Amino acid sequence: MPEPDRDLNRKAIAQALADLADTDSLILVEVAADGITTFLLHRDDNGRPRGRSWSVTWPGLAGERGWDADPAGTREAVLRATRASSSSADVILVAESSADPRVEQALAWLRAAHPASQVLRAGAPIAARIREVIADDPLTRSYELVVLVDPGTGRPRLTSRQLFPLGSRPGARTRVALRCEAAGAHGTAFAVVTWQGPEPRLLSVQSAPVIPGRYEVTAELVRPGRVRFTGLPALSPDPRDWNQLVAALPDRLARGTGPAHLVCAVEVCGADDQVAERLSRARQMISSASGGLGDLLRVSLLAYAAHSYDPSAPEFPVRVAAWEAGAGEALNALGALEEQGVVTRGYPYHPHAAQLEDMLAVVVERLGRADPTPAVILTVGGRPPHPARTDQSRILPCPHRHDWRKLSAALQQRQGTVLGAICDQPADQAHQAWHRIGAAALAHLEAVDVRGLAADLGLVAPSPVHLPFPLLDETE
Repeated sequence: MPEPDRDLNRKAIAQALADLADTDSLILVEVAADGITTFLLHRDDNGRPRGRSWSVTWPGLAGERGWDADPAGTREAVLRATRASSSSADVILVAESSADPRVEQALAWLRAAHPASQVLRAGAPIAARIREVIADDPLTRSYELVVLVDPGTGRPRLTSRQLFPLGSRPGARTRVALRCEAAGAHGTAFAVVTWQGPEPRLLSVQSAPVIPGRYEVTAELVRPGRVRFTGLPALSPDPRDWNQLVAALPDRLARGTGPAHLVCAVEVCGADDQVAERLSRARQMISSASGGLGDLLRVSLLAYAAHSYDPSAPEFPVRVAAWEAGAGEALNALGALEEQGVVTRGYPYHPHAAQLEDMLAVVVERLGRADPTPAVILTVGGRPPHPARTDQSRILPCPHRHDWRKLSAALQQRQGTVLGAICDQPADQAHQAWHRIGAAALAHLEAVDVRGLAADLGLVAPSPVHLPFPLLDETE
């Protein structure tokens, strides 16, 4: 059964620590038979209680002449020893039971100097009580595990998963399903952070070379600032700071390669050199994908131009030059488009838009939903689509009332379909439609990393990718 004074002292210290704000400090001054010990407690950047202490003996306070030789000087020495001058610090005075008159005299001086202070009585040194309180302090900020999620775009998104909410105490446990991939030299990092404002604050980092796979991990709050993970190989402290961890994050996730259907749609109206460049990029992409997939690759090729609104000048309709053909056959069809050059049929056609929405309609109809083969829709061009109806863009509506937004959404919702694009303009200047039809990867015509774009779209195996953090397993 706990001693009453001991239990009351522990509760008083725990309450004072719980009331401690991030920028404040708590000072406990213990006056005992051998001298004065001061404990300074504060919360660090993660809300974790931290402390340090220092002691001064009575001879050290009174000097060689003794306690009674200079009472005023001794009083000043006692007050200086506590260093309790901060206006933002709460003070608790702890007097150890003793027959020594110096204890009561020093306590009286300290009470006069700090009239708002609590006074506790203790039959034993208070240090053990302080350690108990710190170890059992409830969390003042939630603890979260840094994880990656795969949003389906091929680019990992950094986020966090809560482990312990505000108020959690040591002994709390939580389970989380994680997927670990190949990691670098340091292994997979299990980083715990707290949040204060928009940026996370790193609390701890442990890592280990974890075999790729799925793991059911249990996190246990050992004490404030200490989280133990089980269900993993033995973890060891990781020396990297937050910036180093984030810098190790790759731009894209590794994707396996398998049977694929590359649907290449090229805008063939505009300037001669621009159309030639678009067709050249399409050729490079087909060749790159073919080199990685071989006979597993099927290719479809479409050409589209601009709408004509002059009944006397019939327009060039969307042309399917090849559909689900081998790479060689598709490249031959592309060669025919290169020989044909710029489409001028329908001139004067609309100068500010193209049949992008008609092309999307053809692809949606041809692909359907029954074919399970993953498809990559790669559009190469620059002009925006026509709206389905008159809108503020001042671009004439599509004659067939095709809605490019609905059509691109239908493709995005199709299982295993990835949308990529090579646009005449850089991304910050491209029409919003190009960001939709290039949702997974949007490249600039004049500066295309063909291999990188093919990897982003899952057409070729990327360079080895190392993930510094685990992926959150959201399969359940």
